[in-house]
Amino acid sequence: ARACVERRTKMAAVEMVKPEEGEEFDDEEVQDGGSGFTLEEVLRLGGTKQDYLMLVALDETEELVDGGKKGSIDDLKQGELEAFIKSLGVSKYSEKLLIVEEEETTVETEEKPQKKVKQNVAVTRKKENQVKESKGTIQLVNAKDSKKYPAFSRDEKEKEEETFQFHERQMLLIKPGGKWYDLEYTNEFTAEPQDQSLVSKYKALAEKLYQQEADLYKNKKDLQKRSSTWMKTVVSSGTLADRMAAMTLLIQDAAVHSLHFIEIVVNLIKKKGSRRQSLMALDTFKELLMTHLLPDNRKLHTFSQHPFDTLEKISSGNKDSRDRRLILWYFEHHLKHWVAEFVQVLEALTHDPLVATKARALAVAHELLCNKVEGEKDFLVQLVNKLGDPQNKVATKASYLLETLLHKHPNMKGVVCGEVERLLYRSNISPKAQYYAICFLNQMVLSHEETELANKLIALYFSFFGSCIKKKDVESKMLSALLTGVNRAYPYAQTSDEKVKEQMNTLFKVLHVVNFSTSVQALMLLFQVMDSNQTISDRYYTALYKKLLDPGLALCAKQSMFLNLVYKSLKADIVLRRVKAFVKRLLQVTCSQMPPFTCGTLYLISELLKIRPGLWVQLQDHVVWCPFAFCGY
Repeated sequence: ARACVERRTKMAAVEMVKPEEGEEFDDEEVQDGGSGFTLEEVLRLGGTKQDYLMLVALDETEELVDGGKKGSIDDLKQGELEAFIKSLGVSKYSEKLLIVEEEETTVETEEKPQKKVKQNVAVTRKKENQVKESKGTIQLVNAKDSKKYPAFSRDEKEKEEETFQFHERQMLLIKPGGKWYDLEYTNEFTAEPQDQSLVSKYKALAEKLYQQEADLYKNKKDLQKRSSTWMKTVVSSGTLADRMAAMTLLIQDAAVHSLHFIEIVVNLIKKKGSRRQSLMALDTFKELLMTHLLPDNRKLHTFSQHPFDTLEKISSGNKDSRDRRLILWYFEHHLKHWVAEFVQVLEALTHDPLVATKARALAVAHELLCNKVEGEKDFLVQLVNKLGDPQNKVATKASYLLETLLHKHPNMKGVVCGEVERLLYRSNISPKAQYYAICFLNQMVLSHEETELANKLIALYFSFFGSCIKKKDVESKMLSALLTGVNRAYPYAQTSDEKVKEQMNTLFKVLHVVNFSTSVQALMLLFQVMDSNQTISDRYYTALYKKLLDPGLALCAKQSMFLNLVYKSLKADIVLRRVKAFVKRLLQVTCSQMPPFTCGTLYLISELLKIRPGLWVQLQDHVVWCPFAFCGY
């Protein structure tokens, strides 16, 4: 302020000595007493005449103290500016500011007096600017310290506590009615691992939210006095059928709010006191799983399989939206637990002494396996294990249910085949169980698109075929079942001929030892292998020719299969004389066979004559026709 007053005083002095317009300065007036300070020099440096007059008016003999003339009215006392700066309290921030003042160079004594005046004025202004800058620097340093040592850590902690804080509500978040898995938010899950500490916090909050939701629903139902009182009476003291019907209605009406009824039904299935009660509860829970509890196209998820790391983000800070998610996820987690408990109970029922109970449990497992995804692996294991049940009815039932499953879901062939293979190679498996398993596999319908499965089955069949030959167990049903399986899988496989040729000699040897049905299967396999390579050997035709006189032909149940094989073999034979010999042998055999076989043989011969007309000539050679040949004359 004092500097401004001094400047205004100087300007007034200049105005007093300012020449009138048109008046020019003389050369004598622009000279500075021989000091060399002239108007021309000021103009050359960019100044004006007014600047020159202002500088000339200064008295160089007067002493400047703290930027002002000593003894003048606006003179600053010595040390007054320094005291003013100290009163601002800048010194106590000096350590934080870390401002290093540069030492000013001393003014040389040979400088002109005008430069000294300018330097003093600049120093004064520099000090004032430093005071202003110090205030901004203090604020900047404090801001950096606040980043290094955040003052809002306490706010974050309070915010986290508020996030997991439980707030009671007076309204239901999940409306009753409909299927719970059709509600919003139920399909949100993630395969990425979640922070367990975060999951545990959300789970504790979800438990409180679910309990309050269930209590609110219960209180709401209590307000409906008539229906609520009747339901409570039926569930607690009604007949078994009425109790099951009442709990079914309650669960269907609001599955999310009826988790305790699901627990009651599962516990009734586990109860061993009454088999009738257990089976009725089993049927009830199966219907609930099929219609209202299990989704059709996905498995249930555990609580930790949901995106908790982004929960606040996907809920957009809306606590109602977040709490609905937590309630549904908590319910789904516990529902998965009770379904797993039900699977264990069903496994126990499959080992019940009564055949009817086993059959009921298998039917439930099969129906759930066909229609739902949840627990499919456990249900499949239960069905496959029953192929080795000691009771034939149960093993046959299991085989039939597995065939029905593959008919409804053909894409499950590979999975079912793998599970049956694990059963076959168990160390404690019985031969009977292996036989039922092989019978199930050889009835599997294949296609040309399932080459890998066919190759896998043929390798499995030959593995057991080799073990049967080593044990010399050629009379067993297992060998026939294995050959049947190879015959059915071979047309769809792309195995190397080496694997089959390794078993060719064994098959020819087996032909003369096994029963007629098994030999027919072996001949069919040999024909398929040779016909595919177009190299049907004389050894094969010799074995087939001998089988025409086998005594087992009359008692065999596969006569039509044998005639079909004979027809295919003769049709592929290029030696006409051998075909003639087969026809003569067939006619001889028909004299001792039953009428169905005789009719089949005559039809076979008629078809051969259509294909090979030259066969008539061969048959008529050296034959004398006698009309009474068959009349006894």
